[in-house]
Amino acid sequence: MTPHRSDPKRRAPALGIRAIVAAAARAGRRSFWRIVAVAIVVSTAAALLETAAHDLVDRTNVPAAILADLGASSVSVLGVVFLAGFLSRLVGEAENRQEHASISDVLRNLPWRRLICADLMVVLLVVVGLIALIIPGLIALNLLAVVGPVIEIEHRRVCDALRRSAHLVRKHFWGVFLLATLPVLIAGELPAAVPHSADLGRILEFLAIHGVAEGLIEAALGLVLVELCYRLIELDRATPPEAKAATKPAQETGHDDGPSAMAGPTSA
Repeated sequence: MTPHRSDPKRRAPALGIRAIVAAAARAGRRSFWRIVAVAIVVSTAAALLETAAHDLVDRTNVPAAILADLGASSVSVLGVVFLAGFLSRLVGEAENRQEHASISDVLRNLPWRRLICADLMVVLLVVVGLIALIIPGLIALNLLAVVGPVIEIEHRRVCDALRRSAHLVRKHFWGVFLLATLPVLIAGELPAAVPHSADLGRILEFLAIHGVAEGLIEAALGLVLVELCYRLIELDRATPPEAKAATKPAQETGHDDGPSAMAGPTSA
């Protein structure tokens, strides 16, 4: 006789990679020029500061060089957080999940502290995993792929969002890897294509790649990531209760880490 807990697994809906990409494309077409403008402005600002930090600051002056690098990195993180939040709002609008929000609304209402802390924690965990023979770092990067969208969509705290992301991703590990982690890894190699240089032509080339090409790539990846998160949440809600119970033996034995670790999604 077939075990009862295998039935929900057979009935579980697929991730739907093509549908996610198509939905992201629809959201992108719906607000194409808004996305292009925001992505290029954010990416170009980060690229300008990075160029200034490397080419205009005396690198022999260690305190000044460190301060310039920290400033450029901080602006880059803020830009990534804002772009991710902006794209999350646009996807919500495209699917009639949220009301229309202006750029000022996004700036004012983004959970900046939680998103920045989550980004830093993800980077730390991935770096530690990469040091531990690389593979654990790639696994961590994949499991935590939707931490930012989870915070935006479900209004979760940082640690809860980390657990929630891992919970959502682990059932669709390879689909998430193909949609999110692999493209991010490939896009991460783009900055190495044009090294820093004091030559004006090289600086302009660097800005073109980092400010325009990289901005558009990050916007496309961001749209897919948000749509992926919405899809993962929908699949989790559609999971039969008995299947969820089979994945939570700790809760059944009274040793669960806390209700937030496996709680269902809250209203966006």
